[in-house]
Formats: sequence, C-alpha cells, structure tokens
Amino acid sequence: MWFGNKTEYYMKIGILTQPLVNNYGGTLQNYALQQVLKKLGHDPITIDYIPKSSLIDYLLACLKTMFLFFIPSKRRSFRSHPRRKLRNAQFDKFTRTYILTTKTVSRLRNSLIDEYGIDMLIVGSDQVWRPRYNPYVEDMFFKFVKNDNLRRLSYAASFGTDEWEYTPKQTILIRALINKFMAVSVREESGIKFCESNLSVKAQQVLDPTLLLEEADYRTLCKNIPEDKNKYILAYILDVTQDKEEEIARIEDSEKMNVKYCHAENDATLTVEEWIARFRDASYVITDSFHGTVFSIIFGKPFTCLKNSTRGSSRFDTLLSIYNNGHIEKKQKESLGYLNNILNLNK
Repeated sequence: MWFGNKTEYYMKIGILTQPLVNNYGGTLQNYALQQVLKKLGHDPITIDYIPKSSLIDYLLACLKTMFLFFIPSKRRSFRSHPRRKLRNAQFDKFTRTYILTTKTVSRLRNSLIDEYGIDMLIVGSDQVWRPRYNPYVEDMFFKFVKNDNLRRLSYAASFGTDEWEYTPKQTILIRALINKFMAVSVREESGIKFCESNLSVKAQQVLDPTLLLEEADYRTLCKNIPEDKNKYILAYILDVTQDKEEEIARIEDSEKMNVKYCHAENDATLTVEEWIARFRDASYVITDSFHGTVFSIIFGKPFTCLKNSTRGSSRFDTLLSIYNNGHIEKKQKESLGYLNNILNLNK
C-alpha cells in the first residue's frame, strides 16, 4: 500500500474512539489507525476511555423508549441497565501488546492533553457520533478540550444511521464544536449529508481504518494460529434472529459445509488473533457485522451480508457500494492521501 512520503512534521496524536471493550471490529479499527499514523511518521496514542454507566441516563432512555412506543416507525426495545464494561482477558492482552493507550479514564478531561503531550486529536472511527451509543456524545466532538488552538479532526467518524438522532439542543452544541475542526471526514455517504445540512460543515467520505492495511498485515497478526484446512462457513452474527438462523441453514445446505459460529461483546471467547484467523481460513462467511463484512472483503472471501438495521444499515450501504463497484483499492489510495494531506496542513 502506498503511504507517500513520511512527514518531517512529527506529532503526538491522541485518538478518541469507542471504548475498547470486547469488540473485535472496534479494537482492530483502532489498531489499524494507529498503524497507519505510525507509517505516516507520527506517534499515536489512544485515549482509553471507558465511561461509567449512569442510572439517570438509563432512566431517561427508558422514558424515551416508552414515548416512542406510540410512534410505530420509531419503536425500539428497552435496554438492560448497563454496567461499566471492562475488557476481558483476550482483548486486554491484545490492547496491551499492540495498541498504545493512556491510563483508563471514565470521563474525558482536558488534563489528558498536557499529561500526554498531545499535539492533535483525531476522533474516529466506528459509531463515535451516535448519541444512542455515547452518553456524553458532545465529548466525541472534543467538548472537554479547553485550548481552541489545539488541532482536531475526525477520521471516518460514523453517525451509524440514516436518521438524525440528536436533539435540537445537542445539534446547536455540536455544530459549534465541529466547526472548530481543521477537517472532517466520515465513513458513510449519509454522514456527508448530516454534516452539511445539520452541522454546516463539509465532510469527506473515507474508508474505515481497517481497510487501509493489507491482508498481509492481518496475516502477520494471526501467524501463530494454526491454519484450519477444513472447509467451513464462518457465521459471525451479533444479533441472532430466526430469519438469520434460517438463512444460515439454507446456505449451509447449499454449500455443503459445516458452520462455525463466533460471537462478540459479552459472548466473545476467541482472542483477537483467533478471530482474524477464522476469516483467514473460512471458505464462506455469513455476517450481520460491519467489520465482519470488512474482513470478508480483506481476505477475499465469498460472503453473505445480513444488514443489521438496529445497529445501523447505512454503514453497509456505503461499504457494499464501494466494494460492488470494484473501487476498494482506489478508495484506499484516496483515503490515505487525504489523511496524509490533512496531517501536513498548517505545519
């Protein structure tokens, strides 16, 4: 992959993303972004942000769910009371080995900037700008930063959905915050429209960081996992439903191969390296996961993507459009060139 010339303008870059907890795709997109920034000549560090759950926020969310029940098009399920998520042993080992992080913090504070000598902040990738997934979503636009001169940008930040989920009050606040960014890039085409129509900023659509590395990079990560030479279908399903189970059974019967399941979040049992190896060795993949789709593409596997509308279908729409049109490699070069150029602005 072409990375251009390394900049002579070295920066300590702080990355703000979703909490690195038991999420294969979330962990690997952060790993990939750090690797890319290193190849471009910078020194990245991820803010290890794992917020504590709030009983008040949970109760407010329940009240909103009750209200939305009377609007059929917006009905949603009640959430269980969230406890503070922590990394399990598999994810913690990978993070400590491959990802440079700050100390773990439950709230984002300006003091982190000076403590770690951060010259620039990048927010992204993943659904960092989806209020439903972030109790303090305004901090994902750097509300906690006091120095207006500190350079800030987004890389492949995602709203995760085609619907604007911010309240009018939130919209006014984040509009002011995002207009302090030196550049804004988003992961989905829908994000460009949100930025222009709701936040009065122009945005560039770029690839998720995982797609900026090569297949060989991921093969290196899982090189110590023995290759499974038996043909199998990998089913990486985040939200099991009867329809998905029926589709898996149909494909299993059609392809005449056994199915291997793997799960994420609280049900994650594979190490990150083992998870990558499952995609490396699979003959076919069935997934409702965005990053499951990404890694099917990276390893050149035939796959069936079961769009996950609850978690956000716009992510799949943009990715599959680029892939089906044969533009992944072109978009890789564009995204890397864009990031490199932005990092060299105002040096």
